[in-house]
Amino acid sequence: MAQKKIWVTWMTAESGNMEIQAVGQPLADNGLMVSGADWVNDVAKMAWKELVGVLLDPEQADIWLIACDQASFTDANNRYALSLTCAMLKENRNTGFSSCLLGLDFKPEIDQLPTLLRDARLMTFADNTWAAGVAASAFMPMSQKNKTIADYRFTVRADPTFGQWFEVGPNNDDWAGVMLGVTSDAKISHHAVGSRGVLPEKTVLEYQIQNMKAKIADTDFIVWSVQNKISKENAYFVRVDGNPTQIIFGGHPGSENAEVSVITLS
Repeated sequence: MAQKKIWVTWMTAESGNMEIQAVGQPLADNGLMVSGADWVNDVAKMAWKELVGVLLDPEQADIWLIACDQASFTDANNRYALSLTCAMLKENRNTGFSSCLLGLDFKPEIDQLPTLLRDARLMTFADNTWAAGVAASAFMPMSQKNKTIADYRFTVRADPTFGQWFEVGPNNDDWAGVMLGVTSDAKISHHAVGSRGVLPEKTVLEYQIQNMKAKIADTDFIVWSVQNKISKENAYFVRVDGNPTQIIFGGHPGSENAEVSVITLS
């Protein structure tokens, strides 16, 4: 059996070789080829994109481990950047790629995680079986890995030159129109419809609405929408300025049986 490659993201307030070795050596002892790097907390400059490039390369990583202390993991910017990283991984390496979250000085709880991190295997450094658990995830047969596919697609297209765009669409039935909303710690500045995976150069929007207010579970959102039909082959693209704590999206609010998804990003 080929040796599995694990990429360790070291997310702590202070990095130290001794602490890194304490994580890396048990992984190597359990048959994993270990590589990694310190986390860069610079969401404004989209530093997380470099990590995405590594994790999307099968030659560099079969499994991803986030090793973090509680102070770093509760930082909103870190949680937001991790969510965007996960969004791109789910879109491009959805099946067969595993992720694990190792709490170095705390025990991660699923109900305290941003939505897109809840597929990760959770473990704590205080449990001396943690490294074996990571290895078990890495060597798990493809047929046993979680292949749950949501009814929706959500990913991000981001670059310092053209900004941060969220891309949403259905995985199953077409949407008769589409909407996306952000919390008040961000704003929407543009939207478009086009083929999935590529920001459109031109767009035709049908009955667009901007800056509509909505409230879900006592949280206020500012929503933009269009009545274009959205299928599995195309997508709704929304430019978002800032780092929203939550987003909502789904079928057009005026369409029959429209469902709305809520994603917590930080």
